[in-house]
Amino acid sequence: MISAFVDKLRRKPVAASIGGVAPAPVESDEESRYKPIDRSLVKRMLVLLKPYKREYTIAMVIGLTYLLLDLLTPKVVGMIVDTCDAFVRQGVPLRKTIWWLVGLNVFWVSAFGLSVVFQRLLIIITTRAGESVQFDLRQKMFAHLQLLSMSYYDKTKLGRIISRMTSDIGSMREVNVWGIWQVFANMLIMAVAACFLLSTNWRLFCAVAWLGIPLYIINRRYLRDLGQRHQVAREGWTRVSTNLAENITGMRVVTAYDRQNPNLSVFNRLQQTNTDNNVTVSRLNGIYQPILCGIQNLGRAIVLLFGGYLIATGRVQSVGSVVASFWYWDLFMAPIINLGNFINQMMMAMAGAERVFNLLDTKPDVFDLPDAHVLPPIVGRVKFEDVTFGYNPERPVLHDVTFTAEPGQVVALVGHTGSGKSSIVSLIARFYQPQKGRILVDGHDLRQVAGASLHRQMGMVLQTNFLFTGTVMENIQYAKPGCTEEEVIAAAKAIGSHDILAPMSMGYQTDVGERGAGMSLGQRQLICFTRAFLSNPRIFLLDEATSAVDTGTEQIVQESLERLLAGRTTFIVAHRLSTILRADVILVIDQGRIIERGTHRELLDKGGRYCQLYRQFVQHSS
Repeated sequence: MISAFVDKLRRKPVAASIGGVAPAPVESDEESRYKPIDRSLVKRMLVLLKPYKREYTIAMVIGLTYLLLDLLTPKVVGMIVDTCDAFVRQGVPLRKTIWWLVGLNVFWVSAFGLSVVFQRLLIIITTRAGESVQFDLRQKMFAHLQLLSMSYYDKTKLGRIISRMTSDIGSMREVNVWGIWQVFANMLIMAVAACFLLSTNWRLFCAVAWLGIPLYIINRRYLRDLGQRHQVAREGWTRVSTNLAENITGMRVVTAYDRQNPNLSVFNRLQQTNTDNNVTVSRLNGIYQPILCGIQNLGRAIVLLFGGYLIATGRVQSVGSVVASFWYWDLFMAPIINLGNFINQMMMAMAGAERVFNLLDTKPDVFDLPDAHVLPPIVGRVKFEDVTFGYNPERPVLHDVTFTAEPGQVVALVGHTGSGKSSIVSLIARFYQPQKGRILVDGHDLRQVAGASLHRQMGMVLQTNFLFTGTVMENIQYAKPGCTEEEVIAAAKAIGSHDILAPMSMGYQTDVGERGAGMSLGQRQLICFTRAFLSNPRIFLLDEATSAVDTGTEQIVQESLERLLAGRTTFIVAHRLSTILRADVILVIDQGRIIERGTHRELLDKGGRYCQLYRQFVQHSS
């Protein structure tokens, strides 16, 4: 059974092994610029929250109650100050004054305690809802990655994909958790504080109202500049993570060619650029936040100085109203400062969201049509009709390929590196779609069938063997979920791998390590053979399938291969003479065209290209 997603996540793209033609990555390092606040992007982010609107609504109600209780503080403080002043002027006994003050403070403390309870509920509900949104988004991204075609993984660097799933989604967390509350709460506090300030003393309100003009101008300028800076910063981090993933994946090559120091220099340059980008963002914040604090302090000074003047001139009798106005000005400015921090988070989230949604908007090149039908049980007749294909349509690697493989035949694909052998194998597996012509399986056009129904009846073993972290048993069972250990062992005995896998330190429960690092090349190959045969496919695709197996190991599986391939259509891309000689049909590929076809003896008698290749095989073997 073919797991396309396994092959997609191989660091070496499928296309890199296809006839030696590796399409260069075409994903641009520079990504499109966006508006500071893109409304369409905001709407898409809000859609993610929609399944949890009930939780967010409850949180808003609880939060509103918490805010209203919290906003009582300036009123209570003003009442305390005015009560003390009035009682002193009226000569009210000290005992009565104390009781009034105690009563007001008990009311204040009770309101504050109740607000703390509501605040805790707010935190719990919003966090649960926000984390649920993050969970859904990661799940959606992972599912979409498994649907994308091989061409996407040929073009896109592994580090970029990982960055989308980790840091880009992570940058959206604060907005998903606290975004609605931040906007709702801060706007409400500003509105209520402004209303309370106006109702408390309209003169003091007018004295500070003009500060709204510079606040508006500064916020617009900051919003524009910050959006651009965050876009650059996110791109810089993506390059760092891409370089890191590439070097870790290719560590054997790095070590073999002693490239540690040059690679470190490249990584450090990327890191320095990333650091400089983040410092630039911090510098912008370092200008914006102090300006806001300066305006806040200017407003405080105006309230105190003008309020003192009003009291001194007798235009205001209540000292408490000045104190309350001072507090309400602080309450009005605090949301603006908080929104500045939130805008910073919003810019980070939008930079990440743009990349996330771009990936989600990427359409697979190969997909099931709406009217695709399930492929019934097949006998394995494969037919190519004038197939032309290229990873880049403008540069075909296969030209008008036509052939028929009858059920049970073993078809060997022979040719120099880059001739297009592996491209044929990938087309049969429907990893790609031809630009011209048709590929038929038992008369069914592969464009018209459901991909899953094809892959369930197909097995594939590649030159690069991918194993998941886990045990040997789990890796073999991957091809047939729910199968028993007895079935796995029976398949291993049938193919001839049991005698090599069973004696390992813990037998079939031996841990293979990350990407199979704990296994030898031969052991990895045998695990992949057993995994493929366990699915009992009708079509086998073996791409350089024995290239990593030593001669002794190959001898062990040779007889089992003969027995297990009986009645199954098999396509073999091989450089070993032994696998070519056993083929029923040999297709000689040159520059994307079939130039010769026939049996081993027939092609030798022709004395053509195959005869030349055969002599090279013999000389190399000897």
